[in-house]
Amino acid sequence: MKTGYAQTIITPLLDKSVFLAGFGNNRRAQTIHDDLYARALAIQDEGTTFVLVALDLIGFFRPDVRDVIELLKVSESFNVLNPQIIIASTHTHHGPDTMGLWGPDDKTRGVDQDYLSSIKNKIAHVILASLSDLKPASIKATSVHVPGLAKNERNPQIVDDELTLAQFMSNDGRPLITFFNFPCHPETLWEHNPNITSDYVGYLRDEVEKQTGAPCIFFSGALGGMMTPDVKDHSFEEAELMGKKLAEEGLKALLGGKGQTQTFSLKTKGIAVKLTNPLYKIAFWRKLLPDLRNKKGQIETEVNLIKIGGLWLAAVPGELLPKLGLRLKAELLEAGADVAGIIGLANDELGYILPVEDFKYPWNPFKPGKHYEETNSIGREIAPKVMSAFSELLQGEKHV
Repeated sequence: MKTGYAQTIITPLLDKSVFLAGFGNNRRAQTIHDDLYARALAIQDEGTTFVLVALDLIGFFRPDVRDVIELLKVSESFNVLNPQIIIASTHTHHGPDTMGLWGPDDKTRGVDQDYLSSIKNKIAHVILASLSDLKPASIKATSVHVPGLAKNERNPQIVDDELTLAQFMSNDGRPLITFFNFPCHPETLWEHNPNITSDYVGYLRDEVEKQTGAPCIFFSGALGGMMTPDVKDHSFEEAELMGKKLAEEGLKALLGGKGQTQTFSLKTKGIAVKLTNPLYKIAFWRKLLPDLRNKKGQIETEVNLIKIGGLWLAAVPGELLPKLGLRLKAELLEAGADVAGIIGLANDELGYILPVEDFKYPWNPFKPGKHYEETNSIGREIAPKVMSAFSELLQGEKHV
């Protein structure tokens, strides 16, 4: 097995208004606290190549992913390697609006198209850079529970505090890349923060890189529901404490991590889901969101199953609630995984993915009360479609 890594800064300039995504309208960036990144991890064996990309963004729609792949097709090296690509957002709530919902008011799209076009080019370049620097590697993986950092505001009894970890090592045992995966919104700073920041994720990566001397890539897990930092003051100090705590616990766990076989695979299954959310339809009509429905009123998306030895990762096109995330990880382990994780917001961002039994669309979606998540979901069908697709991908799987 060989691995490669590259990263590039995707922080927007502040020479014009930058609308910060994730909370209310008209939250304009005033300063840059820390840079946002696109980070790419390439993995290759004799027959397969794929690249996992982590973006410090609120979300990245499937057509945007396709645009990046089209840009890559002009490269001869890309066409020779023919890698499979997964682009996932960390879901920071303090980066630019890349979806459309957080402009100056609820009728005006917040996306800067010039910025969106520029980062698509940067993502394409960072993917090619990761593929141009492939080195022989081995991998070890593990997981550890880190309680007390995240809480579930929708259903406090259901909390996933598992940190999924992997480290790619050189032939002489040096760390090459460290992989962290945790299910919690990067929103420590909350709604009044005017600073561009990757939130606790940035502190986590900085600490891991300081201790290992190697780059760190982070992916958010099943963070729906609302899995949010358990903090009081919503301060940078709390974000730093959370990031460093995750880094320390993760690196400690990796010292006892289990070496994995050097085989890997990536399987994809497309799904089509009826969009029923009236708020999304209003957003389409106002041209806040791109209308991605097909002629049947469905959104077409995908799920992916990644296997790197005994590390199995389910890549999900939105924000899976922890009840479903825990269920899916249990299914991965039952099917043969040694270590299981979920990469959320992968190759799409379709909002919250709720268990059918918990889905109750409010009578007044503008005052949703305890059912806010339903108003930010494409509909009741998305969860069973996603879970069924993974069940099909897992059929016949064996531990390798």
